[in-house]
Amino acid sequence: MPEHVKVARGLAGVSITETRIGKSDEDGTLVYRGYPIRELTDKASFEETAFLITKGRLPTRSELEEFNASMTAEMAVPPKALDVMKDLGKEAHPIDALRTACSALGSIDRTRSASEQQASIEAKMSVLAANCHRIPRGERPRLPREGLGFAASLLHMLTDKEATAYESWVFERALILYMEHDLNASSFTVRVVASTLADPYAAVSAGLASLKGPLHGGANEAAMDMLLRVRNPEEVPSYIDEALREGRKVIGFGHRVYKKFDPRALILKDYLREILRRRGDDDVLYRLCDAMEGEMMRRKGIPANLDFYAAPVFYLLGVEIPLYTPIFAASRVFGWMAHYDEQVAENKLIRPDATYVGPTDLVYVPVEKRQGA
Repeated sequence: MPEHVKVARGLAGVSITETRIGKSDEDGTLVYRGYPIRELTDKASFEETAFLITKGRLPTRSELEEFNASMTAEMAVPPKALDVMKDLGKEAHPIDALRTACSALGSIDRTRSASEQQASIEAKMSVLAANCHRIPRGERPRLPREGLGFAASLLHMLTDKEATAYESWVFERALILYMEHDLNASSFTVRVVASTLADPYAAVSAGLASLKGPLHGGANEAAMDMLLRVRNPEEVPSYIDEALREGRKVIGFGHRVYKKFDPRALILKDYLREILRRRGDDDVLYRLCDAMEGEMMRRKGIPANLDFYAAPVFYLLGVEIPLYTPIFAASRVFGWMAHYDEQVAENKLIRPDATYVGPTDLVYVPVEKRQGA
């Protein structure tokens, strides 16, 4: 590569669009449509936040009731989409099952308008997420319970248990924190697909595909696996010693935007401690997380991110680890659809350039004359 050419690896620091949806900043701030994240986690419901993200403002009471009713009406998943997940078999990765079911819905709903498709996938994603690990294993689907809000219904489908009011409230906060995060990998993927004017199901399917990787959505699952391996706070220094010596990534730490702290992690850390306190449980899991966070900051100057503290919260709520990333999708789909709408509203096909560094002026040699022919 010529010395004068600079390439922004991973598009670091490159702005490719304007947005009114949300913004994270390296100083540890996060806003949704102008509202600081703590304003929403402290005061708003999941449904209010979903309306805010997708419609651009907080709803009136009547608008909120209509929004909730429309989601309830759209939650029923056609049997064909559930059958697709079942046919994949018990070895299927939950995100693969979720993505495949989403693609199937795109075919089933192909005659509906884009706005109808968006409302459909926003409502159905929670049901698909709760069942994308169960159905491929041949288990009966769990369906939404009448009378419960979005978050409480999803938690019940995930665990089939009665959560306390505080636990349901914490789970709802976690969903709010996962809903939007400007141009993360999956939201950017959704915008790229939207820029081709493909339908919402195609865009969401692509977003789900990008969510599977451990550097994005899969990080919360990997973080919990790591915590279960370490278990003892006293073992943290030796674990990190070994990981750094072997060049392994310590999952749940570092962020492309947040350099000092992730505000979402701070919020969930407080909830983790409070769940344990209310239960009267040993706080070893909290102390383990705190010790690991302290060691990583001391040694590498890298803060914990949302996934690191979402993992133990989901674990305490009784959610199976393979479902942590589908939970991400059940919430982030509202952010994805906001980005879809914003992209197509003033659309220009996303087609970045690349700096070519390969050879030029090569001469074709017939196959019979190539070395080793």
